[in-house]
Amino acid sequence: MELAADITSEDLKVFLEEAEEQLQLLDDDILRLERDGASDELLQEIFRAAHTLKGSAATIGHRNMAAVGHASETLLDRLRNGDLAVNTEIVTALLHSLDILRAFKEELAGEADEEPDIEAVVAELEAATGAPDDADTDEPADPAPLSIDHGVVAAILEAEAAGDAVYRPIVTLLESCEWRTVRAFQVVSELSTIGTLLACSPTSAEIEADIVGRTIDAIVITKVGQEALEETLRAIEDVGSVEFVEVSSGPSPAEDAETDEASGAPDQSSAEETSHRAQRGSQTVRIDVERLDNLANMIGELVIDRTRIGQIGRVLASRYKDDELIESLSETTGHLSKVVSELQEDIMQARMLPVGTVFRRFTRMVRDLALSLGKQVEFITDGEDTEIDRTVIERIYDPLVHLLRNAIDHGIESAEERRANGKPETATLRLSAYHEHGYIAISVKDDGGGIDTEKLKQSVVANGLETQESVSRMSRSEAVNLIFTPGLSTADETTEVSGRGVGMDIVRSNIEAINGSITVDTAIGVGTELILRLPLTLATVNSLLVKVGKHDYALPLVYVTETIKISQHTLTTVSGRTELLTIRDQVIPLIRLHDIWPGGSGAGRAEDAVFAVIVNSGDKRVALGVDSLTEPQEVVVKSLGGFMGEVKGISGASIMADGRVVLIADVASLVNTAGRRPQRDAQLQSEAPGGSSDLTSAVAGNLEDAA
Repeated sequence: MELAADITSEDLKVFLEEAEEQLQLLDDDILRLERDGASDELLQEIFRAAHTLKGSAATIGHRNMAAVGHASETLLDRLRNGDLAVNTEIVTALLHSLDILRAFKEELAGEADEEPDIEAVVAELEAATGAPDDADTDEPADPAPLSIDHGVVAAILEAEAAGDAVYRPIVTLLESCEWRTVRAFQVVSELSTIGTLLACSPTSAEIEADIVGRTIDAIVITKVGQEALEETLRAIEDVGSVEFVEVSSGPSPAEDAETDEASGAPDQSSAEETSHRAQRGSQTVRIDVERLDNLANMIGELVIDRTRIGQIGRVLASRYKDDELIESLSETTGHLSKVVSELQEDIMQARMLPVGTVFRRFTRMVRDLALSLGKQVEFITDGEDTEIDRTVIERIYDPLVHLLRNAIDHGIESAEERRANGKPETATLRLSAYHEHGYIAISVKDDGGGIDTEKLKQSVVANGLETQESVSRMSRSEAVNLIFTPGLSTADETTEVSGRGVGMDIVRSNIEAINGSITVDTAIGVGTELILRLPLTLATVNSLLVKVGKHDYALPLVYVTETIKISQHTLTTVSGRTELLTIRDQVIPLIRLHDIWPGGSGAGRAEDAVFAVIVNSGDKRVALGVDSLTEPQEVVVKSLGGFMGEVKGISGASIMADGRVVLIADVASLVNTAGRRPQRDAQLQSEAPGGSSDLTSAVAGNLEDAA
């Protein structure tokens, strides 16, 4: 891959950012073209984006990327002129060209090692383009002769006076060359890259109109020697010969418009686009994501200090009520609290992105997968403007990919099956996002065949994951949630899409790792809906603070449904160890947290006044026994990964205003301990760092060292 010699790293960075924007726009619009049909406005928007991308690629000297862009532009121009009608072949060719262009972009960004081969995709684009309907012969029209006017002559004389070389190469393509337009575009791009192109035949307009013969005649000012120039041109595929002739100093008649085109003067649309880009750049600033993360971390520290200062102020006010400085301190503390709160909100907003940024990436995937499986699927997205922290978006992409692929492969029936069942041949797959009680919910819903719980039971038994006796006692909701069993696969055969026994359990683990949850609602013959409930941000978490022994813990409120005081008559003990709590005629397993986490007081038996926090994770409902409740509070999340390693039952830590360290409970993993208490307790105890009886102290020490 070769780029223009004067391209800087900053130029390349800007190109990559703009290329990604244009590629995403093209991806969305081409899929709209297939779904909604052609309209003048849509075709113009697609053509403009393709033209912009091609021009940008030519500007940085990436001739292969520009060549693919040109071939796409030619096909789009025929669509725009009404010479072709939109069909699956054309849309597929355009999407394949986007794949190649994106691969080039990734190679430029250092994310890929090999430069893609453009020949296959250019051939596909040209096959989709076909020959113009009004063509009388197989040969294209001849371009106009090279135009040399007074302006070109003046530029030649000025270049010679400055000591620059002026050449007139005539490039002849092989008779067997099938891609004359592409090769002519590559020649022009190379000449523009290594020097200043004064005149050319065919002109840029003629190349875009496919008015290209076997020869390309040009005048170029360059600092490279004739030998190097010839070597560069001969390196282009299908170039048969390169000859140099003397540059004529006499002008030939030419129209002003042709002169502008030959000399590479920008057209009005390009000028307007540049102006628009300049205005846009003056209103927005691109900022590195890492810098936003650092700002969010510092704001977290400010929030802790703000609360601490407020507490100190209140203590001083109670001791020195009549001191004038106390009143000033109170006013300053109030103002500081307001400013920090606004700053925190602004930084959080800066990190928020609409979920549409990730939803749009699935439209193409759904379309291609449905085609490969021979299924007809209408993909609908709702709530794309719903905003969520970018770190959450990064973590939900892979789970959503799996859920959508599963829906198409397993959930949605073939057109024949749907027709036989009285359904429309085209299935509906809907991806929605909406706010729900301070969290964001994302729904993946299909109108397919639903989940067959009997087949699930048979599969888990056949794979040795459950016993026949245990599955026979399962409720329907418990049977449905067997899809999250590790190693389970109900696919009749292994394919590239599914059936490898790795999937839904990983999806649930990834969602629960960010304090989210996933639920399933399904009906045979009607369809399936999976709902992910996620925190808006991973920087802070709304929690219920509880005390277990001498330590404080935070339970994320997304899992909490209610709190109660445990009494003797509500408890039942089975097998001499497992405790069950009866609430409103419902029996719920009780997990006493002081039995799990090191440093517990050992108190909290049935005769003591202890509390239970009722939590839900998936379809499981569990009571967590704690010694006392404090208050709900938003806590700043600090990761333990770099300090303590993985601590079972703990997902992170926070520092309170008074300097206390509060550990944040991993409620999902705690819920999974229900029914497996003896073995799990020993595992959780043994995996605590060094078997310490004071886990909080160990975490506090490491957090202080890191600070």
